[in-house]
Amino acid sequence: MENEDLQKLEHELREYNEIDWVSVGNVMQEAGALGYPATEDTAIDCIVRFHEQDKVRVGTYINGAPGGFVPWEEPIHDLRERLRAALVPTDPADPLGPVTNTMIDFIA
Repeated sequence: MENEDLQKLEHELREYNEIDWVSVGNVMQEAGALGYPATEDTAIDCIVRFHEQDKVRVGTYINGAPGGFVPWEEPIHDLRERLRAALVPTDPADPLGPVTNTMIDFIA
């Protein structure tokens, strides 16, 4: 994704983040609206870039956890691979669970 488009994406995602955390699904949807493939790979690329710029923390929404959002422990080694592993569906009854429960939170 071009830097200018990444900035547009960031602006849109920060609007989500005013209300709640931003799911990988939200990143996919907004990237698609900018004309990029609305895929997990696109979302991962964008999340990794935001993380490298120290703009986000990455984590998981866990129902019942204090606050709900549980950030992954830093430093996150090989974030790209960790995200790929987190997005593999493990519950046949909820195949989109990983896309909706893996999230980012803008911190800067």
